[in-house]
Amino acid sequence: MLQIPAVWRRSTGPEKSELMLTREKALEAAGDGTFDAVVVGGGVSGAATFRELGRRGYRVLLVDRGDFAAGTSQASGMLIWGGLLYLRNLDLATVWKLSAARDAMLLEEPEGVARLPFRYLPLESGGRSRLVVRAGLALYWALGRGRRPWPRSERKFPARKLIQAERFLKSLVYEEAGLTSSDSRFALQWILGWRDEARVALNHCGLARGSWERNVSTWRLELEDRLGKRTLEVRTRTLINAGGIWADRINQQCGIESVHRHVLSKGVYLAFERPAELDEALVFEMGEHGDSQTFTPWGPVALWGPTETAVERIEEGLTPTVEDVRFLLGQANRNLVRQRGAEDIVSMRCGIRPLAVRRGYRAAEYPLDLSRKHVVERDAKSAALTLFGGKITSAHVLAREAADALESYLLPRQAPVYTTSRTSPKVHFPGLDEALPDPGWCQRHEACATLDDYLRRRTNLAQWVPRQALGRSGENTDHLVEIARAIRSNRARIEPRVSGAAQPGLTNDESAAQADVAEIHQRAAKQDQLLGAV
Repeated sequence: MLQIPAVWRRSTGPEKSELMLTREKALEAAGDGTFDAVVVGGGVSGAATFRELGRRGYRVLLVDRGDFAAGTSQASGMLIWGGLLYLRNLDLATVWKLSAARDAMLLEEPEGVARLPFRYLPLESGGRSRLVVRAGLALYWALGRGRRPWPRSERKFPARKLIQAERFLKSLVYEEAGLTSSDSRFALQWILGWRDEARVALNHCGLARGSWERNVSTWRLELEDRLGKRTLEVRTRTLINAGGIWADRINQQCGIESVHRHVLSKGVYLAFERPAELDEALVFEMGEHGDSQTFTPWGPVALWGPTETAVERIEEGLTPTVEDVRFLLGQANRNLVRQRGAEDIVSMRCGIRPLAVRRGYRAAEYPLDLSRKHVVERDAKSAALTLFGGKITSAHVLAREAADALESYLLPRQAPVYTTSRTSPKVHFPGLDEALPDPGWCQRHEACATLDDYLRRRTNLAQWVPRQALGRSGENTDHLVEIARAIRSNRARIEPRVSGAAQPGLTNDESAAQADVAEIHQRAAKQDQLLGAV
């Protein structure tokens, strides 16, 4: 029986019944019969598509080589916005669509999305004309169908003491929306609420290869279960590539020749301890490239950023660089009263934005000048769709378009009916006021397979507590070992034991938990090394 240490105090109670598969049963269901659709990629676009297809009654399988909602979907600015900055290129159509998508999110996802005031701070000198800024916000309000409050000007506000007053004498307040928990948790709930024997979701299970069998109009896919170290064959009538930044490579694996491709833009945020006065998102005009920086409250931290850097290859943009951190610290210290150094950084968020362009695109534009539109492309030679571009704000719109396109291949189905989803028991972590889902419960019911899954995506521990949740001096190490042990408790059924792998005096599970935390220490050490070079 799982023993939770004293610092992990349970605060709420019973689990409710739900149609949900264990990983073992999900693997069995994946190899049983032919699916209507297989969605490759469990980020926000794949999660939304999985949910939409489930709502329409299709038999669908979702797979991701890593965890659900990892990659770009765990590195956003936590904002649901209508695309104000895209007015700089007069991309009115995209702003119109994103504003509508934002407002739909507020209506359809009341538990995950909430209204958030934004305070735009125009430079006193060297920035845009005040007339242009006011006109832009008025146009933005109009493109949002007038559903948000009219933008207003203010000189006095609580967060004013945080900013360099001589650079920003006035502010303009308008309204957007933000995520109430995290981007990962937001996408994750779209997956977890729709799992049963007809709607199967497998993380840590990647696509090895795929081939279209024209004679039977079926895709044959080979999947790799990375936890159980096994392969399985899956058949599906249609294939949906929702791989985000990996979409082009997935198409190559499956022999799909697309009209579109992705251009990649790297974005980095720094998380600082949240000032008490910060209860709204501050938008600082930079005066460079017509860009801006935001300072956004998120739980006990505040996010500063992002960068906007074009990268040629995915591997170039997966981690922050010394230059990224220096740039962001420079911008923060230029605009905020309190001067911050590398030692003040609680965590960093680094993601790559996939921007949809035509295959022949060769221009070298500043990434912000490219449209954030999404594209649902049908393959000309097989029953396959590729999802290009997209944002959290419009993920549900993209999913509906993908499901509509799928109906050209499949007959409509009868939508299923679901019972109430499970409610997790809550625990507490040292230094955090917010209660967290029990780690053992997440392992059993939320496909939480690794310590990193829990620290980064089932909770925000790795982002809210310094050094990957270890603490400044590693004081939380024992607590992380307990979490890892709780997650490892049922892993024997999905992962082969390694004979003789335990350290002297430890069981295999205990030894594995120690090894899991050692990986977190290594990750924290790399971050220390990076910040030490700043």
